[in-house]
Amino acid sequence: MAPPTTHISSSDLNGLSSIHNLLTTFKYFDSNSDGLITINELEAIIESLGFSSVDTAVTNEAAEMMKQGDTDGDGMLSSEDFIGLMAGQMEVGELAELLKAAYPAIAGAGEEEVRGEELYEVLSTMGSVVSMDDCMDIIASMDGDGDGAVCVDDLKLVVQALSYT
Repeated sequence: MAPPTTHISSSDLNGLSSIHNLLTTFKYFDSNSDGLITINELEAIIESLGFSSVDTAVTNEAAEMMKQGDTDGDGMLSSEDFIGLMAGQMEVGELAELLKAAYPAIAGAGEEEVRGEELYEVLSTMGSVVSMDDCMDIIASMDGDGDGAVCVDDLKLVVQALSYT
């Protein structure tokens, strides 16, 4: 008997896209590209959402977010901390388990990026019945530059964020 076909819903794809957008946001606000967001950079994020920099609520909100998200107590948010903090309530259904299971094989292939075809091949090898179209949609939901591929490092961060959801 063949395994049941897994269908990836549009809400799952939207959730995955949102997580990827958080990664892009993190990179944007990591002004010195050191892979960490400081309290000042976090305040800039909050200000970019329309809050006034003279408002003490910005400082208080940034301090509270830092306290909640800083998992190692170094006073900064890593990309994993940031995505985990922001993505904690997102739902991506079965898609999370599929990507978590597929990631080691994708990373082990030694490529710098992954395309829908490669994702389909990995998932098929694992016995998952996901359509090629769904795999193409999964990659497209995380493809910020429209080149049909996702950087494996970005996929790693997304998979880590899925552990928080």
